[in-house]
Amino acid sequence: MEKKPKEFALEYAGFWVRLGAGVIDLLILGFIAGIIACFFPAPVIWVTSGLVISVAYWLGFWVWRGQTPGKMALGIKVIRTDSSPVKWQCALCRFLGYIVSVVTLFIGFIWVAFDGRKQGIHDKIADTYVVKLPVRQVAFTGHYARGQASYV
Repeated sequence: MEKKPKEFALEYAGFWVRLGAGVIDLLILGFIAGIIACFFPAPVIWVTSGLVISVAYWLGFWVWRGQTPGKMALGIKVIRTDSSPVKWQCALCRFLGYIVSVVTLFIGFIWVAFDGRKQGIHDKIADTYVVKLPVRQVAFTGHYARGQASYV
């Protein structure tokens, strides 16, 4: 008989953990932009390439894993409201929602703190949630005495 994987209830990621993930991502993108600026001192070149890299960074990671490096570091993930993975069209809508959130003086991001499902405007536009990933916990069993641990 095949064992079914455990199902977990979704726990929405709140404002502060999402802000932390965003700061990590912005630091990474800032570092990349700094390197580009060193090699291409003309502002037009590094601003344009920085924008292209930023769009590729956000969309690529959302589609590939549902997580940017900042989200990976903090154990959160972007999923569709039906729990399916993020596809290109959804990622593009989410990124456009980021632009709307920035243009509205970051109200779209701040909204996460007040929404019951912790969705910002960009999440509502793209029909996504950001959820906390379940943490694998070590269960100490009889095998622990022999130097082995099993995961729950």
